[in-house]
Amino acid sequence: MSVAKIFSTLGNSQSLVPLAIKDSANSMGLTTASSITNKDEGRDRFIDEFGTEAIWLGGIPLSKKIIDKTLFKAAGYDAGYDVRNLQNNDIFEKTKEYAQNDKVKANIEKIGKNKKVFKGLNAAKFVASTLMALGMYNALTDAKQQYTHNRIKNKLLKEHEAQSKLAMETSSAMSKKQDLTFTHISKVRNQNSDNNPSFKGGFDVMLDPVKNMMVLDAGITGERLGKSRSPQEFVGYAIKEGGFLFFMYVLGQKIQNHFEKVADKKHNKNIGLDARVLENDKLKQSFIDKSIEKGLKPFETAMSDVELYDFLHNNPDNIVVKAAKESDIIRTEKKPKKWYQIFKKAEDTGKIDTRKYINLDDVRTTHKNMAKLYEQFNNSGETADEFFNGVRKLKRGSILKNIGSTIFALGIVLPAIMLADRLLKPDNKEFAVERELRTKLAEEKKAKQAA
Repeated sequence: MSVAKIFSTLGNSQSLVPLAIKDSANSMGLTTASSITNKDEGRDRFIDEFGTEAIWLGGIPLSKKIIDKTLFKAAGYDAGYDVRNLQNNDIFEKTKEYAQNDKVKANIEKIGKNKKVFKGLNAAKFVASTLMALGMYNALTDAKQQYTHNRIKNKLLKEHEAQSKLAMETSSAMSKKQDLTFTHISKVRNQNSDNNPSFKGGFDVMLDPVKNMMVLDAGITGERLGKSRSPQEFVGYAIKEGGFLFFMYVLGQKIQNHFEKVADKKHNKNIGLDARVLENDKLKQSFIDKSIEKGLKPFETAMSDVELYDFLHNNPDNIVVKAAKESDIIRTEKKPKKWYQIFKKAEDTGKIDTRKYINLDDVRTTHKNMAKLYEQFNNSGETADEFFNGVRKLKRGSILKNIGSTIFALGIVLPAIMLADRLLKPDNKEFAVERELRTKLAEEKKAKQAA
């Protein structure tokens, strides 16, 4: 993967990769903080956080693929057609007009005749895939809680057995006076807690649309709070989920916007373009030979949405159109791969895939950023190399600072707040699940003795 692709992915607000990196940092930080208070709690947290991440990243795409291969295929509709194209009837007609081949055109025509049905199928897919992912998380939570319950119970019973054996070896006078309860056992447990093995691991990162993840996160937050096993766990989740949602979905984009404004005002360099466009020497060359002026000129005259859509299809060599394709604002058709070409990259035809949605405002913003950057270059007094080296450095720096600051907040600050909440409250230091289970076992023991 090229440097440009790496920074483009990390700086893309529509990509889940930066969210996954931030979430992994958060999961590691929370697991470490929980392990400091109790090894079993750390193990429980590890399963919850990284198991949830796997569902978070893979649950919805897996569910959608299943629905695409079943419901949409059975109904005879192209699941790859973006339902947002139906918002503007003129644009819809253009997607049919510029369809790549007769098969795609026929599929679009069928959708056009049954728009309500197709919209309903897409709404059902979104709801069903989200519910399926939440179902996966619910199953994970039940399995995790049962695993932790059984593990702690077995540990306490073994400690009780060992303590009882030790008591029998002492003098009968001392053993009669000794009231061996699970409260005393906790002292032995604390002395031997370092013998518990640590729990390590991780999961691979997968991609999914950010907005879907926001909905799934909201659902997971509700389930976590609803299925909390104690007030201690409820408060911990409330702190964790509130901070996570804020840093992940609100603050991250604001930080990126801040760095872009600083680069523009302080350094007089616009870094709003995608990293792949800025890293491409073809853009720099167009500044040198001034060929960019020809590409920018058509956009100086206001175009309606339909006129712009036509322009994108009829002017594939325009520099703004090429930049929009590089930025994935415009999706292009990929040649289908053979079954044995699993690891081969699909060949790009360069032709616009009319099934995909094009945000025309993003195209206009691309032109605006490119025009502004060219103006700044002309006023800079720098060579093209000097100017673009500065732009690329600022772009990379803004992305790394954004990722780094959010990782710091999610991986260190937020876990530290949760850990402090536990350690600063004497009655809240112990893992509540273990405390309640020990109390329950002690009560059961007393009941048996009384009987």
